Amino acid sequence: MTLKHLSLAAALIISTITHADEAALQKQIEMLMKRIEQLEKAQGSIVQTQTTLQETQTTIHEEQVAQSDLLSKVNAQSANDNIKWDIDFRTAYHNTGYNYSDNAMKRSAASGTNKYATAYSADSANAGKSYSNPSLLTSRLWLGMGSKVNEDLFFYGQLAAYYNWGADTTAAEDKIWQESSRPNDVDIRLRQAYFVYKFGNDWDVPMNVSAGRRAATDGFLANHREGTVKPGSPLAHITNMEVDGIMMQFDFDKVLFPGSFLKVVYGRAHDPASRTISATNFIDTAAEDNQVDFIILPMSIYNDGQHNLMAQYSMIMNSKGEKVAADGLTTEIKTASGTTHLAALSYQLDGLGEDNEFLEESTFFASAAMSSTNPDEGYRMLGSAENKAGYSFWAGFLFPDQITDGGRFGLEYNYGSKFWTPMTWAEDSTIGSKIATRGNAYEGYWNIPIVGKNLTAQIRYTYLDHHYRANTTCYWDNPLEPNLDNSQELRAFVRYKY
Repeated sequence: MTLKHLSLAAALIISTITHADEAALQKQIEMLMKRIEQLEKAQGSIVQTQTTLQETQTTIHEEQVAQSDLLSKVNAQSANDNIKWDIDFRTAYHNTGYNYSDNAMKRSAASGTNKYATAYSADSANAGKSYSNPSLLTSRLWLGMGSKVNEDLFFYGQLAAYYNWGADTTAAEDKIWQESSRPNDVDIRLRQAYFVYKFGNDWDVPMNVSAGRRAATDGFLANHREGTVKPGSPLAHITNMEVDGIMMQFDFDKVLFPGSFLKVVYGRAHDPASRTISATNFIDTAAEDNQVDFIILPMSIYNDGQHNLMAQYSMIMNSKGEKVAADGLTTEIKTASGTTHLAALSYQLDGLGEDNEFLEESTFFASAAMSSTNPDEGYRMLGSAENKAGYSFWAGFLFPDQITDGGRFGLEYNYGSKFWTPMTWAEDSTIGSKIATRGNAYEGYWNIPIVGKNLTAQIRYTYLDHHYRANTTCYWDNPLEPNLDNSQELRAFVRYKY
């Protein structure tokens, strides 16, 4: 075979091999393209699935938001359609004691309703004697109830029972202005029930109006000795009693001073209208027993959260005094005898210094007040047919106990002059109103948090040094006729709030 023939043979072999390789390569390419097409179809299916899932998730989220909005509206409506309750339950131990003056005086009863001898005589049965109850136990239950239509209209009420354990429930006359604030019996009574309507929120002087029954107890400054953080209304130095009335409030903090406001209150403390079934239902047939109405003007002058200055003026019409008979030998008490005027100016400082934690958590307060009786012609008030003025001073200091978390000690002092007579007859005390003392009153207490604000305790000791007759009636007793020399109470309680 020649070289030429070999070359041709080699070329043929190479051509055959090359053709075979091209065919195989083409086949592989076709298979690869087919695989790519399959992958693209699969990828498209995955993308479509992901899109569907995203759309489904979006739809579910939108439904959840809609359901949440609907639930919020339902909850809000449900809250407005229901009465919310709160509980304040207190159990207390009291050790009370009274010491009569050696020259104690009394009035002897005469024939007729509310008739007594005009002249006082020696109380030989009690003069120089002491009486005590070392184991008085009481329980007090307040059931609060509130409903709210909106931010500008709401209602609040409170049912109350306050009794001493084993109490004799054959009690004397009910007194509507103190029945739920001092130990009584186990009956549930209406302590508070009033509505508040706010309007003019965008005015320079927003207003609100309220009507109903309020417990005007534990007011400004008295809340400390009761172990309560927020004071009630009005000022405790001249007012502490349950009242029914109408109130209009004017808020001046936009145009005057921070926290300033004025309340105008008209109410009724006593109505002698007959409640018996007769031909003259709810008609006053008593000649000397008229309706006792009052006007109260509590006002906040300045309150920036640290400095709080408040004032109040009150007027009581047809105040209860006495009318001496024509012969001068007997007198009828509890008669509508004249007008009483009361005024107070009270200041509280929260935080006595910023550089010292002890002083920063301390509170100081002071208050001055006066009372003035103006008897009508033919009547007497505080034993006199003339106008009489009384004065009082009250100061207190609260400071951290440095033992418990949030506990505080409190020290208070009160002074009242001869004719000092505030309307504080519902003060929560077994020995009478400390604030109404004619003489000196000393008090110390320890407010103790046990479980935050929900379970608290207090230990309190009060001593009343009477310079004149104990201030336990309205205006028919003569302060110059002594009875008690001193009174004292040791009280310890545990209180649950929720």
